[in-house]
Amino acid sequence: MEYILSQLDKVAEEVKGLEEKRRMLGQFLREIKGVEIDSKEVLERKISFPVKRFDLKSAKIIGVDGGLVRQAYHAIDLILTRSVGVAFIFKDGKLDKVDYYPNAFPSPQLTVISDSHSLQDLMLAANLERQQSEVKMLTEMGNLGGDLVLADGSIVPHPMDRPKNTSPLFRRYEKLLELYRELYSTKSLLAGVNEDSRSKRVTDILAESILEQIKDTRVENLSSILKSTRDSNLLFHVLKEGERSFVFRYSEESQIIKDLGSMAKNVYSFYLKTTSFDRPIRVDFYSEKEPVRDADKIAALLLPISSHNQEYGFPTVLVEADSKARLREEELDVVHSYIVDKVGSISALYKLRRDSRPF
Repeated sequence: MEYILSQLDKVAEEVKGLEEKRRMLGQFLREIKGVEIDSKEVLERKISFPVKRFDLKSAKIIGVDGGLVRQAYHAIDLILTRSVGVAFIFKDGKLDKVDYYPNAFPSPQLTVISDSHSLQDLMLAANLERQQSEVKMLTEMGNLGGDLVLADGSIVPHPMDRPKNTSPLFRRYEKLLELYRELYSTKSLLAGVNEDSRSKRVTDILAESILEQIKDTRVENLSSILKSTRDSNLLFHVLKEGERSFVFRYSEESQIIKDLGSMAKNVYSFYLKTTSFDRPIRVDFYSEKEPVRDADKIAALLLPISSHNQEYGFPTVLVEADSKARLREEELDVVHSYIVDKVGSISALYKLRRDSRPF
């Protein structure tokens, strides 16, 4: 134990030292004058912009989230999904009404998979089912209309959820792409808020653009830190509360973007610092005509619903959607028990040994 504690002391000092260097880099980037971002991926030339908070005298903001539980059995796999839309309706600067879609306590949807998928493919199949459910709900909410429709997460599929072209799950993925294209065709302002983004898109842009323009010894010392720092970690030190980053294009080199086709070229991103003591949130959004103007509007609507807790700057409408969509393992146990009651304890429904050890 003494050896572990001595190692922890060393790790703590390293983390503290790195964070101080990131703080210095963030301060340096805020203070530099006369240097503009020069990148085809960026729509603006400054690093940060103040956001004019929307007063919410009359507004309708919709949040959508989905829940998922899955379980593998001897010969079948069970997946439960549930997606919920929550509409916050504001009047005279206050929350006047909350509507739920399809209702406040919707029943989950059951998917039974009898194919011989591996456990890894089961996880992928479950994620595709959840995303299909969420995108359908987002499209319904987008057609319903509102000032802003928010997804919990991005508005493009996650790269980890793309099966190989030869996978039996690829057809499910292609169906998901079709649903995303339908989503982009809705007329509502659409955005997705990433709670814990691990992207390095902004740091890569800054490393390639700004630091190469500056002849300063501090840059030489800090550029290596920039290249090993995630966006949210750096921008925590760069942005002040109520500021957003520049708008940048969602990576066109991403295979997901290529799969989605031409419409996906209208997906953009920015970071927004909603409170002083929490990391900035990453916002992905869809805009066909004026992405900078749309980014300003989205940020202005997000600020007043994301700054109630100084240590958790996430949109409250998505917090509420998450609470309604979340599923528990016990709900899938009820489904399994019901099937066993109907057909008996057949081998196809046996739990995996790892889940049913008697000791």
